[in-house]
Amino acid sequence: MNIVKRLRTFLTLCLVLGVMIWLGHGMETKAAIVSTGHQKYSYTEYRKDLQQLQKKYPEYCQVNVIGKSADDRNLYEVILGNAQAKKHLVVIANLHGREYMTTQLCMSQIEYYLKKYNKKINGTKVSKVLNEVAIHYVPSSNPDGTAISQFGFGAIRNKSLRAALRKMPGSTTRWKANARGVDLNRNWAVAFRRGGTRGYAGFHGNKAASEPEVKALVKMVNRIEKRGKIVGVVSYHSTGSILYGRCASNATSKVEQITTRMYKTAQSLTGYRLMPTESISSAAGCSREYFLYERDIPCITLEIGRGACPLSIREFPSIWKKNKDVVIREAMLFD
Repeated sequence: MNIVKRLRTFLTLCLVLGVMIWLGHGMETKAAIVSTGHQKYSYTEYRKDLQQLQKKYPEYCQVNVIGKSADDRNLYEVILGNAQAKKHLVVIANLHGREYMTTQLCMSQIEYYLKKYNKKINGTKVSKVLNEVAIHYVPSSNPDGTAISQFGFGAIRNKSLRAALRKMPGSTTRWKANARGVDLNRNWAVAFRRGGTRGYAGFHGNKAASEPEVKALVKMVNRIEKRGKIVGVVSYHSTGSILYGRCASNATSKVEQITTRMYKTAQSLTGYRLMPTESISSAAGCSREYFLYERDIPCITLEIGRGACPLSIREFPSIWKKNKDVVIREAMLFD
């Protein structure tokens, strides 16, 4: 009798252990690739995550190198869905170095949409949307500026760039510019004028689109428009929990109408406060105005978070809750 009881106990323990291993394996396979639990989401981690996402979802995800930063880091474009679609939505993040949580957010969105590819969001199948409207993400437009903000000037590998940076004003932690001290959100060919001083923030550059990062983004936009129509641009910045969606009189009525639909969709999900219209003169050289007035492409800008940049990782859960569906819901406006 003792032997029978011991055998039953042994078999029960084996069964429990087997279930635990199976559950653990299931949890492991479902674990997120993109980590959102630590403060400094680095370029190295970002590049590794892109490789893993492309490997895991090769049919739905395409990763391209669209150019190089000033310090020779890759600028990546991630295409979700049908790259040959007639309609395309562009998402740009991390134009300012210290705003690197926008990279983390976009990478989390990418993984979330890929996981949900054959499921529904807001009652609509994700695959149906992405077959009609390809989404082109550039999660990190300023990897050099982010490296400076996270790790200081020592993260810049080019000796001459590093030496020049050490002479520029501004805190490394709060660094907005690229590795040449140029604000990438003030370097676009729209009412461009020189302004500011080369350093952590505010310098427009010596001429429009002088920076390799901006050149790469413009080249990407040109390439996409040869394939089809860019129906809209979503630009992620931080901070303030605010939304730029109004248009000046320079915008065409069609661009204004579509931009209004885009900001209303984003506002309904995030609750972010809509900001007043900015004139071209006050926003000279800015990316949003470039898309609206130079390219006739509807564009909204979302400023995530509340605290000072770099945002604390403690803010991410709230930011994620508000923004996880934003991009796919924007694409749904056009499918």
